[in-house]
Amino acid sequence: MGRRKRAGFGDVTTSHAAFGRLEARCPSCRRPIGPGDSPTFVRSLDGSPAQLATMRCKRCSAMLTVRFDDSKETASDQAPAGSA
Repeated sequence: MGRRKRAGFGDVTTSHAAFGRLEARCPSCRRPIGPGDSPTFVRSLDGSPAQLATMRCKRCSAMLTVRFDDSKETASDQAPAGSA
């Protein structure tokens, strides 16, 4: 019987939209992660959409903490102030 690979840990910061498009990646093995990888969303007390999720990478078994920062997505989609 072979040895089991030791699981790592990682933190990922992304937006909900980028997570849905599989743009987020595991910091350990660089595999794309997304909703199909069965994340467990952490509920917020005020009933707003979840801003935190935990999951395991299917390739390297790393425990991942995904923090959703939707302000990052809207700032990058807007045109610069100097363009007209």
